Amino acid sequence: MHLPQSFKIKETKTQHEIIKKYPLATIITSTETGVIANHIPLLLIERNNRFYLQGHAIANNDMSNNDVLAIFQGPNAYISPSWYPTKKETGKEVPTWNYLAVHVRGSLQFYSEGSWLLNHLTALSDTHESAFENPWKLSDAPSNYIQKMLSAIVGIEIEIKSMQGKIKMSQNHPEQNRQGVIDGLSQLGQLDVAQWVQNPLNS
Repeated sequence: MHLPQSFKIKETKTQHEIIKKYPLATIITSTETGVIANHIPLLLIERNNRFYLQGHAIANNDMSNNDVLAIFQGPNAYISPSWYPTKKETGKEVPTWNYLAVHVRGSLQFYSEGSWLLNHLTALSDTHESAFENPWKLSDAPSNYIQKMLSAIVGIEIEIKSMQGKIKMSQNHPEQNRQGVIDGLSQLGQLDVAQWVQNPLNS
């Protein structure tokens, strides 16, 4: 990932916050038949002062125990040069794309133990159900049904070796251009990206 200093996320805490906010990862692995990608929601876990990503996949998946790249992406949008006030002054503006991403490199391990899978699925559902007034719990489903589902999946855990984060949200433009981008995105209803342009490290 090309990473200019103006777009680089320097704080690990900010990278972790993005992972938690946008947990659906694209997991890229290399196999004997080539490079493959899977899309899996992952939980960020801290254990013994180290960080891991946990998820689950279909038992007969095509991933392999090896080094992987997990990519987390947030909101993104096309940016028209017509939104920049400076375009009217110089004409020296071109289209671009605003986006944010965190790349995580690590080693992948599989887990098939029922206790591991139950703990993971409980943590996963509790995390994503926490916003609801009446959150669903794993215990709401019949135990024999859950056991049948467990036999069809395998747990995955990625030990994080390194991370890179990028927020490209018009930080390299003057305030008047950033406001023009916010106004343009808002008119299109892309308020999530507009919020990141307004506060690129605090959205």
